[in-house]
Amino acid sequence: MELRNIKSFIKVAEFENFSKAAEALGYAQSTITTQIQQLEEELGVDLFDRIGKRVTLSERGRTFLAYANEMLKLEAEALESVSENDVPCGVLRIGILESVASSFFPPLMKEYFNKYPEVSAEVSLGTTLELYEQLEKGILDVILLLDRPVYRPALQTVYSKTCTVPFFAAADHPLAGAENIPPQRLMQETLFLTEKNNNYRQAFDETTMALGATVNRMQEIANSTCILYFTEQNLGVSLLPDYRLRSALQEGKIKLFSVEGYDIRMDLQVLYHRQKWVSLAMKRFTESVEKYLSGFCTHKKPGF
Repeated sequence: MELRNIKSFIKVAEFENFSKAAEALGYAQSTITTQIQQLEEELGVDLFDRIGKRVTLSERGRTFLAYANEMLKLEAEALESVSENDVPCGVLRIGILESVASSFFPPLMKEYFNKYPEVSAEVSLGTTLELYEQLEKGILDVILLLDRPVYRPALQTVYSKTCTVPFFAAADHPLAGAENIPPQRLMQETLFLTEKNNNYRQAFDETTMALGATVNRMQEIANSTCILYFTEQNLGVSLLPDYRLRSALQEGKIKLFSVEGYDIRMDLQVLYHRQKWVSLAMKRFTESVEKYLSGFCTHKKPGF
């Protein structure tokens, strides 16, 4: 059983497409097709269900994928264990949320690249569910997201730190700096909210429903930069993770306020796949995140 065939199988499983897998690996599509056929002949099973142009893992294929990832993990572990190079290198595929990308991630990565210039990063943005799925499929090496603690058998949380998701308004807004206002007072304002599949938006909706309150005026915007700008312009109020508000608070553009019954907290988490070999680049990335976030948020629990 050849490792190059195993690697091609994993890529086809990631993309659910032979031509995209071939492009990613730098092969002709016919080569990928031949490699998969050889693998299926060796195993004596069909690894994919082929319906028209759509390719999906068969039941046996899903079972074999776990073993295939374990084989690559052992290959990477063996290569690193005998290598004399103790400097992180190679490609690091990172998945992050938009709110992370718009706040501390750029300066964090600047420090990381300065310290480990031999690492090449591929950064993807997505929702929490999208990042979970891409990590489970092996498309990403590591993800940095904001979520409630969730157990997924295939994934390992290696770092977590609790953050608040406070309400805020323009510095000259009547609610700026107010404490424990009634929910009914909040609902008199125009609320700038993220999309419904966002975790802290879901927490806001759940709390609002539990309190028997109703949002009267809402603007739904997926981009935290736009939400922050519109709120700074006194067009309404909003809530975002505390790390996203640090600069605007320091510059005096906004002020926080609190609402009775609302205490939204989420964990900034770094996760990787349990079956994936943890490279030196991944380890150093987690250490960089922990060091950089030491002054952020409110609570942490260590990883590694």
